[in-house]
Amino acid sequence: MSLTTAQRIARDRTRLLGFPRPGRRAIVVGGGAMAARRAAALTRATTPVTVFAPSLCDDVFDLLAERLVTWENRWPVEADLADAWLVHAATGDPELDARICLWAATVREGGLSA
Repeated sequence: MSLTTAQRIARDRTRLLGFPRPGRRAIVVGGGAMAARRAAALTRATTPVTVFAPSLCDDVFDLLAERLVTWENRWPVEADLADAWLVHAATGDPELDARICLWAATVREGGLSA
């Protein structure tokens, strides 16, 4: 049996820990191998997955080519996280990952900073 791109990338390494909310998307920030694994795992849910990154590794590009994810060719801003039910920061830059996590927490608590 042939594996799909998402199955090949995720290889049962990731488990979905929450249930998607209707009308909300999952966001993966980063375009490397870790981001590819997370995005691939998230495509198993019935929610849209958006990847934010200025560049993509081959595995994320494969997900994009198969229309399993959408791609924003940039890093996100805080307002981009407003409609997310899940945000995963996997940029490889600890400072950027921390900023994304802070934004996600702010949005979850009900407000965007000015």
